[in-house]
Amino acid sequence: MIDVKLTTCAPTWPWARQTPGNLLQWGPFRFHVDTQVERCDAWVVFESLSQTENTCCPPENVFFIAGEPDPIGSYQPAFLDQFAHVVSGRNDLQHRHQIRLQQGHPWFVEKSFDELASMPPIPKSRDISVISSAKAFTEGHRARLDFVRALQQRFGDRVEVWGRGLRDFEQKWDVLAPYRFAIVLENFAGEDFLTEKLPDALLAYCFPIYYGCTNVDRYLPDDASLKIDIEDTEAALDAIGRLLANPEEYDRSLHAIARARQYYLHQLQFFANLSHVLERHVRSDVTAVPVSLAVNGSFAAAPPVAPQPEAPFASVPASLISRLRRLIKG
Repeated sequence: MIDVKLTTCAPTWPWARQTPGNLLQWGPFRFHVDTQVERCDAWVVFESLSQTENTCCPPENVFFIAGEPDPIGSYQPAFLDQFAHVVSGRNDLQHRHQIRLQQGHPWFVEKSFDELASMPPIPKSRDISVISSAKAFTEGHRARLDFVRALQQRFGDRVEVWGRGLRDFEQKWDVLAPYRFAIVLENFAGEDFLTEKLPDALLAYCFPIYYGCTNVDRYLPDDASLKIDIEDTEAALDAIGRLLANPEEYDRSLHAIARARQYYLHQLQFFANLSHVLERHVRSDVTAVPVSLAVNGSFAAAPPVAPQPEAPFASVPASLISRLRRLIKG
C-alpha cells in the first residue's frame, strides 16, 4: 500500500464513511487522516492546517487542495510554495504546478459509501427542496437569496426552503430524500469549482436544478441535471415550471440520476478524485526527508518593491535606438 498522510480543515468530520467498508483506503492508497505519522509516501493538505506539522515524506509528493473559490479567502504565496502540487479551480493562484480540477468536497448527507452505493431509488412524495441560508456576505450569497424569494413568489408551497436562518434542519438527508427535485445554488459560478451541494442532491435521488460550476459537464453527464442561470430569473423560473408541469419528468430522469450517482461515488468524490491525482503525480523514485508545513497566514508579507527609475529610451524599440545611434555617429 501507498501511505498518504491527509491533513484536513475538518478533523472531526467522518471521513471514513466516504470509503468502502470505512477503511480509509482507495485503490493502492491508505489514508492516515488528521493523525500524526512518522513517515509517509505522500502528504495531502485539504484547505488548511491548524498548526505546523511535520513528518518524513518526499517533498515531491506534497499536495495542497484549495477548497474555496476566488472570492473567498486567500493563500500566501509562501504558504503555497511549501507544496509540490496545488489542486484548485481558482484563477488567482500562482504556483509552479497547479492542477486545475474540482476539489471533491465530501458529501454532507448522513450515509456511508456502502449505503449509498447499494441504495435503489427511493419513494418520493414532494416536489422541490431548496437548501439555502440567510447569509448575505458576498454577491453570490445575495444573488442566491434573491432567487429563492422569486421561487417562493412563483411556486408557493410547491417549493420548500430549508437552511440556516430560514428553516433549520438537523439531517440533510431528511430535507432531500422526500423530494423529486432539488434546486442547487452555489455561492460562486465559475469553472472547476463544485461543492457537495450537487452530489448531495443526486445521492438522495433528487433531480438537480443547478446553478454554479459553469463546466459541470466536464464532471457529470449532461442529462444528470438541469442547468439554470439565476441572473436570468424569468428564464430559470420558466424552466422549473416546465418540469413541475410534467408529472412524468422525474421518472424519465431516474436512469440518468442513478448513473450519475455511481459515477460520482466511484470517480468524483473526495477519495476517488484525490486518488486519480495521486496516481498521476506521486513519484516512487524520490527519497523521504523531514518535511515541515506551516499555517497559511504565518508568513511575513513580502516587502514592497521600490519603483525603479525607467532607463532612458526604455519604451523605445531596440531597432529604433540602433538607428538613432548610427545617425548620431554619422
